[in-house]
Amino acid sequence: MLESACDAEGPLKHPAPSGAHYDRSTGRITVEFNNGSAFMVPARSLQGLVEASESDIAEVEVLGETGLHWESLDVDHEIALLISGVFGTPSFIAESATRAMELHNKMQNLTVTAWAGPVIDYLSHNIPYNHEVGWEHYHMTAYEVGCLVLAALGQADEIDGGARPRLSPVLSDVPPRWDDISTAVIYVAAQNAQLQYRPFRNRVPSSKADAGDDSSEPNIAAANGVGPAYATSEAYSVLEALGLVREERWTKAAETVLWRDNPREWNLEFTSDARFIMAAFDAAAAIPEDIRSQIDTIVAATSEETTRVVQTPNLENEGKSDFPPDAVPPKRLRSMLEDSRRHHLDVLFFRRWRFSDGWLSANEAKSTLEIHHDALAISMRKAVMSWLYPSLPLLAL
Repeated sequence: MLESACDAEGPLKHPAPSGAHYDRSTGRITVEFNNGSAFMVPARSLQGLVEASESDIAEVEVLGETGLHWESLDVDHEIALLISGVFGTPSFIAESATRAMELHNKMQNLTVTAWAGPVIDYLSHNIPYNHEVGWEHYHMTAYEVGCLVLAALGQADEIDGGARPRLSPVLSDVPPRWDDISTAVIYVAAQNAQLQYRPFRNRVPSSKADAGDDSSEPNIAAANGVGPAYATSEAYSVLEALGLVREERWTKAAETVLWRDNPREWNLEFTSDARFIMAAFDAAAAIPEDIRSQIDTIVAATSEETTRVVQTPNLENEGKSDFPPDAVPPKRLRSMLEDSRRHHLDVLFFRRWRFSDGWLSANEAKSTLEIHHDALAISMRKAVMSWLYPSLPLLAL
């Protein structure tokens, strides 16, 4: 079994495991526990499994109440360490971190000409356009983000309701982050039905998933933890230029980008993924002072406003049988304020947190795009707030 510093403090606690299996379509090992919960970990991120065959990985079995075992590979892993994000020895983890950083840097440092041209061309032709105004977003998230991209790439100026094309567009010296650009393209492609997600063949569809139009067979195969999809030729080309698709399969770099859209058809449970759990721990444990100050201000200001709004109507209407016809009931006002607080916290995560880098400095955040409804950032906000403010469960909703 692999050991770590946490052994000195005693083993981490988790429910007794009831079984484990390997899902070839997602590349993940799922450990199921007696209490009905489950935990997932990417198989090829584990020491001893990186180069293993699919059939060997599939031979995973539970070892006692604490471990996983692969007989043919002579590999063991402690479940508690996997949950805490320890996938191997310190030297293996260091090498894995280096490989991950190299992949991230490769995607971030793609020459602008490798993807900027295709992205600009794609968005220019797929966001609603008015010849008298320019691109219009109609307050739809996908088009709003698309307009942001065109402005950030120096092709347009932001205006109320969209973006106006520049007479002399010049590509920005510092383009937006590659992962934000990729997310924006996925949003627009999905909005226009040019990217249609398909359910995993061996997974029960979610009751919330739309039936969708399955007339076109997937031309992007399930790979690296995400499911199959169909993309039109126009969308496929830009996804390929961004490095999200290669040889008719999603690339490894595409996985966490697609977490941000979180297609209902795939029933992704990335919050149970060891990488998300570790990222959430790091985000809660190492918040920069300026960001913690903003979080505390949002929480305190809304708490004070909630108290004032809820108490004031009671005083003003003391002795009255009914509120004025146009008055908003205190319970509803409180709910609205709580929604506002969560929204302001989400916006902070949209601007200052990214899965690949954690918290960003104010300077690093200048190259981010504020992508609303980012499922990954919202899930991280919920996890971090539940640890920072356990007495305020509404922050984690």
